[in-house]
Amino acid sequence: MARDRFNINTLTTEFDYNLLKSSLRDYGHPRVKINQLIKTHQIIRVKKGIYVKSRQPYSPLVLANMIYGPSYVSQDFALSLYDLIPERVTTVTSMTTGRNKEFNTPCGDFSYEHLSPHFYIYGLRRIEIEGGRAYLIASPEKALIYRIWTVKGLNTLKNLEDYLEGDMRLDFTNIQQIKISNLRKLAKIYDRPALYLLEKLLRDRMPS
Repeated sequence: MARDRFNINTLTTEFDYNLLKSSLRDYGHPRVKINQLIKTHQIIRVKKGIYVKSRQPYSPLVLANMIYGPSYVSQDFALSLYDLIPERVTTVTSMTTGRNKEFNTPCGDFSYEHLSPHFYIYGLRRIEIEGGRAYLIASPEKALIYRIWTVKGLNTLKNLEDYLEGDMRLDFTNIQQIKISNLRKLAKIYDRPALYLLEKLLRDRMPS
């Protein structure tokens, strides 16, 4: 029987409806089987068309790319992953060329903010993890650039330094991962005076 031929291990940890339906192609009524898998807690429905296996750890970063796209992980969630800010951010924050969106799911909260395609395409990293899975995330330079780009009034080195140390609590002991050359390229693309000040400030504060 088709039921005997189904093997959940053929699925990746995070998967969409098309992959699940393909694995159930021998079933006359795949939706019935999908509902059974959910009811027996073998899989979790994250949102319409997106699922995870319930008995093994999933990646919120992979899920963030899948839930709404095109998108890449950024802002405070990325800065926290890079240990550039001390807070452990629970909502996975992403940028998208689509509309602003928020999703509250059984696997966590996901927030998406619109960004023009002109700025979207630069400074991205594709990170591969086990099982052939991957996700897109902003580089440390891009995540930091965007955070400063959205704040008004950072028109002097003193204002910027106060913001980085007081509001953001930027961990200057970890800024060695930031490449000044990449920061400079992004500053030219985003083209705001505060970003050129950021380049100078970080270059001066880099550990020797």
